[in-house]
Amino acid sequence: MDRQQWRPAMDEVAFGAFRLVPHERALYRDGLPVRLSGRAFDLLLALVERAGTVVSKDELIARIWPHAAVEEGNLRVHVNALRKALGNDRPYVENVVGRGYSFVAPLGEPGEPPVPLLPLPAPARSRLVGRAPVLDQLARELATTRLLTIAGPGGMGKTTVAQALAARTAPLFGRHVYSADLAPLADPALLPGVVAQAFGLAAPLSAGALADALPHALRARRTLLVLDGCEHLIDAVAALAATLLRRTRELHIVATSREPLRTDGEHVYRLPPLAVPAQHAATADAAELATYPAVQLFVERASADGGFTLDGANAAAVAEICRRLDGIPLALELAAGRAAFFGVHELARRLADCFTVLTRGRRTALPRHQTLRATLDWSHALLAPAEQAVLRRLAVFRGTFTYEGAAAVAGGHGIAPQAVAGHVAELAAKSMVAVDAAGRCRLLDTTRAYALENLRAAGEEGAVAQKHLRHCAMLLARAEHDAAALDEVRLDDVRAALDWAFGPGGEPLLGAGLAAASAPLWYRQSMMDDYRARLGPALACATAAGSAGAPLAATLHLALGHTLLHTGETAAPRAEAFGRALALAERLGEHGTAVRALWGCYVDALLQGDYGRSLDLAHRFGPLARAAGIDAAGQVRERLLARARHYLGDQQAARVHGDAAVHPARRAPGAAGFQFDQRVSSLAVQGRVLWLRGLPDQALLAAREGVDEALRLDHAVSLCFALMQAVPVALWSGDLPMARRCTALMAERARRDRLAHWSFWARAFEAALQRHDGRASGMAPADALARHPSCTGLHLDMLPTLHAGLMTPASLARAVDGRAGWAAPELLRCWGEQLVRVGAHGQAGRVYRQALELAQCQGALAWELRAATSLAELLSLQGRGGRQGADGRAVLAPLLARYREGGTTRDVVSAQACLQRSDA
Repeated sequence: MDRQQWRPAMDEVAFGAFRLVPHERALYRDGLPVRLSGRAFDLLLALVERAGTVVSKDELIARIWPHAAVEEGNLRVHVNALRKALGNDRPYVENVVGRGYSFVAPLGEPGEPPVPLLPLPAPARSRLVGRAPVLDQLARELATTRLLTIAGPGGMGKTTVAQALAARTAPLFGRHVYSADLAPLADPALLPGVVAQAFGLAAPLSAGALADALPHALRARRTLLVLDGCEHLIDAVAALAATLLRRTRELHIVATSREPLRTDGEHVYRLPPLAVPAQHAATADAAELATYPAVQLFVERASADGGFTLDGANAAAVAEICRRLDGIPLALELAAGRAAFFGVHELARRLADCFTVLTRGRRTALPRHQTLRATLDWSHALLAPAEQAVLRRLAVFRGTFTYEGAAAVAGGHGIAPQAVAGHVAELAAKSMVAVDAAGRCRLLDTTRAYALENLRAAGEEGAVAQKHLRHCAMLLARAEHDAAALDEVRLDDVRAALDWAFGPGGEPLLGAGLAAASAPLWYRQSMMDDYRARLGPALACATAAGSAGAPLAATLHLALGHTLLHTGETAAPRAEAFGRALALAERLGEHGTAVRALWGCYVDALLQGDYGRSLDLAHRFGPLARAAGIDAAGQVRERLLARARHYLGDQQAARVHGDAAVHPARRAPGAAGFQFDQRVSSLAVQGRVLWLRGLPDQALLAAREGVDEALRLDHAVSLCFALMQAVPVALWSGDLPMARRCTALMAERARRDRLAHWSFWARAFEAALQRHDGRASGMAPADALARHPSCTGLHLDMLPTLHAGLMTPASLARAVDGRAGWAAPELLRCWGEQLVRVGAHGQAGRVYRQALELAQCQGALAWELRAATSLAELLSLQGRGGRQGADGRAVLAPLLARYREGGTTRDVVSAQACLQRSDA
């Protein structure tokens, strides 16, 4: 459909200071018309029609250019024009990397506020009772304050109100609402990392690093952050909130806490209890009592199973219960859970007796958290002795747990493990344990704190904590043979077990074993810095155990090496950790650990750009693997040899090893303990080798196949590795769209899984793409990347091959002294280009010939073609088409003739153009 024929279905709308009138094809700002091109106006209409959702680039192109084939760059031009017309006072159109664009401003009718502050329904999962006036007031206050603390005692419903407030006000923030649950967090030092994860930033981060990263991540857009459950980290939360608000302009924070944060700019809202019937209401009828929010909540929860109805016979008892519980929502829910068992009259009687005993007649004089404690004391007293024991032992879990886990920690001392599940079911029926739809159990936070006190008072904490640690270790041992079992282990529980093991009265040797066994869990969660901190005491314990702890020490050194590998640590500590693991494992005959440590040493050597050492280590791999009874087909060894030969510059040998490693019939399942899926890794390296040997079409095919395979497996590290190999092939071939897609995907996955090592690769690729796109102005110089702590010898070799503008003296030094291996011919050619620009033509010619000879020795036809093209251009320049120009053609033409594919790739096109200019 032509643009002129299209008729918008929507009426005029308003956003910010703008009014959009589709039928007039007009946009007004403060009543004045805004000039927009026809394409930009169509783009705005398409985005506003689907405001709040992502519209793909392909959809937008088809909408705006229905009968034409255009490049993505055309769309980008009109997006930039639209953004410029709308101004920078607030974000309107956002780019969602790898997906498309989204209109993020809230919409409204002309003449009305874009987002009217009217009561909106809360999500069904957290339906509020009696809180509509509270939400109205909080929504108004949040519009004018940047730090709003919802304070009140435990059980008052602060979390539920905060969630409903976030849902209500989400349009004010363009749906940019994030939430961090701090309840499971025991260590204040981990707070910035948890908040960073809420924003989707790489974690863990320090408070200062988070404050530095957040303004860039928010890009000056209005954003809401909910910090839920701050009381146990009050000082740390207050300091972090003050820092974040000081360093940002549009960030708003809602905190829930039992006490105010007491920081500048804070507005505190004391969440009141639900209104309860006055004393005189004891004789009121049921209809009148039903108007009180506390009664509404109690009746709703008590009647959840259809067994309770408020009527004249029970109205007085219900009113008494609500008063006795001070309208505290959690207390009301706990009481309602027992209504069907006792009946409300007996419930009211017992509750009254319980409070009389606990408060000694002065209940109203106690702080509100003591009122909740009284509720919990009463609920606890209603449990059978076995249920009380199970409840206090379950307090060792910091998060959710299964019935199997409950049996493991709560069984014994008079309770048969097989009986625990029944007791847990009773506790759930009595509202002391929450069970989700998936069947996982959890103690409410206040209930857990209460149960934990009882556990300590009973003198059982040490024994139960040891059972908890052993249960975690059992699950991790099961996960060695069943990857799905890893889903049953919660990192918070592992942290708790390690904290106990390395604390006073703990068992550090058991903790060291758990630290070693839990490595896959920390890797999967990408909590490398946190894990590294736990490895310190574990290694100290294993070392102190002498020869008895040596096998454990080898495993822990190996784990430390991997954490350093992914956190971008400098080379020396990483190499030392892998080296110690290898030496210990070989001395002890621990062949499995030795193989994995050798793999770590090999990867470290490649990263450092020590390609000769990587080849030596690859040759050592075979005997060790055979001794360990793994890699029987030799596929991993072939893959290591292929990579080492490739990086050394022997492309013929690399292809032979690569073909052997990628053979489908010899594929081993998964990553086989070596981090990357073997077939994915082989395809990725094969793509690079094929490109260097002058087969760009096959190289691109292999690179795409490797990425597709990794996506199918959904293995993050394998995917990042495949992308790290695919982006260079795409850039070398001139396929910038593929390079952009792969770079965006790599950045997203590295961010999502908090893989710092791969994040730096994505950053480096983006720097190359920016230069190819002509966006290098204002960018940091190439030396800035070279000085980054994550930059390695491999980066120094790789980056100039992606764009000559990334050439640095450090890269040139590696090429000149022979350390650059595979990249040396191209690095020398880039140096020659620099010499030509300063007029040193003679020296440039010599460097080009040196690059050409080296590429010939390596069997790298692609580097030969590039060097020959540059040499031919230089000779043509010097000879002005005469004899030297003929010499250039004589060098270039035979190399170009060897290309049987890739006729549209950048280097082939450049070489053909060079020959045509020489013939002219």
